Amino acid sequence: MKKRLSILALSVLFVGCVPAPKPTIGLGTGIGSSTQNSDLEYGRPPRNYASAIRDYFSSRLKHPQGASFQISVPKRAYKRKGLAYGGDVEWKGWLVKADIAEQSRTGRYHSPKPHLVLFSGDQIVEDILGSSHKLITIVDK
Repeated sequence: MKKRLSILALSVLFVGCVPAPKPTIGLGTGIGSSTQNSDLEYGRPPRNYASAIRDYFSSRLKHPQGASFQISVPKRAYKRKGLAYGGDVEWKGWLVKADIAEQSRTGRYHSPKPHLVLFSGDQIVEDILGSSHKLITIVDK
């Protein structure tokens, strides 16, 4: 009985140690150019991303009329699910980094807070506070 339990415990232990497969990003079928395949994969870049970010954060800031925005250009990116959820790709689209400095009641600016804003087309999917995230990978460097 002990021998069977030890074999069962070891097999469960080894099965749990198998790593999740890495997602394949940017691999085309060989038909057409790679830019066409990546456009199909990530969608088109957001057009009015700066105004969309300002509108999005206007309802989330205490004093949006005096806020200062530093917005980067969109870059292709993807976000994986956590390893507990299988590690598959959860989202593919465009990422825009935005540093937002709010103005206090006295008129002085606070230090800017970095945000990662995730787009699918022209729609904002999610914003993440911080300048990096473990599950997000930027494809365009």
